[in-house]
Amino acid sequence: MSNTLSCNGESLHFVMAKMRGDDSLEKIWSTLELESDTNFFISWNWIESWLRVMKPCVSVCKVYSGKRIVALGLFVISNATRHRILRITQLRLQTVGDDKKDQIWPEYNNMLVARGFESAVYQGLIGFMDKQAKSAWDEFVLGPIDESLLKWVSADNYYSYNIWEEPTYGIDFLDIRAKNQCYLDSLSKNTRYQIRRAIRDYGEGLAMVVAGSKEEALQFFQGISTFHKQRWRDASGFHNPFFVEFHRDLIAEGFDNGVIELVRLQVGNVDIGYLYNFIYNNKVYFYLSGIDLVTENKRKPGLVLHALCIQRHLELGADSYDFLGGQARYKESLGSQNGMLVVTAYQKPLFKLRVEQVARRLKHYVQTKVLSN
Repeated sequence: MSNTLSCNGESLHFVMAKMRGDDSLEKIWSTLELESDTNFFISWNWIESWLRVMKPCVSVCKVYSGKRIVALGLFVISNATRHRILRITQLRLQTVGDDKKDQIWPEYNNMLVARGFESAVYQGLIGFMDKQAKSAWDEFVLGPIDESLLKWVSADNYYSYNIWEEPTYGIDFLDIRAKNQCYLDSLSKNTRYQIRRAIRDYGEGLAMVVAGSKEEALQFFQGISTFHKQRWRDASGFHNPFFVEFHRDLIAEGFDNGVIELVRLQVGNVDIGYLYNFIYNNKVYFYLSGIDLVTENKRKPGLVLHALCIQRHLELGADSYDFLGGQARYKESLGSQNGMLVVTAYQKPLFKLRVEQVARRLKHYVQTKVLSN
């Protein structure tokens, strides 16, 4: 299915088709990455592992300006049941609607768009999707996506609401370098004192080691598992075979490309923490940690490991260190808020969804009244 739309003076041609095994998706996706201000979660590194491990039934949306492809997105149709009786067909961008498979949580989960075409693509996207006869859907789910992109989405005929929203935190290395500071000098007096005191307490046996091969990286990933399950118990992704298989595939395929980093913190020969980062377009994305919070919590091993890793990337010339979405005290202490991530849904004007919308507003009203009393 295809359609031509004029958006912000750009004449764009949208095409949607089922992905087939012989599609040259890797080539066109990798080519468009070079023309885009994109992020790791919509790089081919992430997308390829997602396709290989999750095996979603995907339709590829290609957006053309003339003969040039200026945007790509992978869409999945899924069925959801809410309130036990409300059955909804969802159209989802690069997620599948299965909690187990979506636990990998692709942040900044946007369309892949060439520079300068962002406004036109997002303005025309929902209108095009609504005209797809073979893609009947009730609700269009985007995200987690940078909230600032939603200002371009044209959705006048749809009811929209946020399913999830959290702030993002990060560190601008360009600002620190402009002030000729080391990383610790950029922190508050209290945070700086806690980290320096912890480093002194650990003594000379403290060492940070960066995995030097994909085999070592996979060993570090396995090492994260114990600490992560210790902290998050049943909610840990390490109990989920889809989560584990996806990341083992991502590490094995991506390490030699320089986009995967696993870091271990030791005291003597004892492991006390790990970080799992992505490195892409000179930005560092902190994705996951495993910290010994049972025996080491009083000495702040998480703060120490982040501080050492952040200083290393500052010295290596990275532009930024991104803690990704989710409010946490350590993120507020080590960085600053730099935006919001949201998962947002756009609903068609259907009776069953209008009933749900009324119920949602009523629930919000009651909760607000309770909190105000």
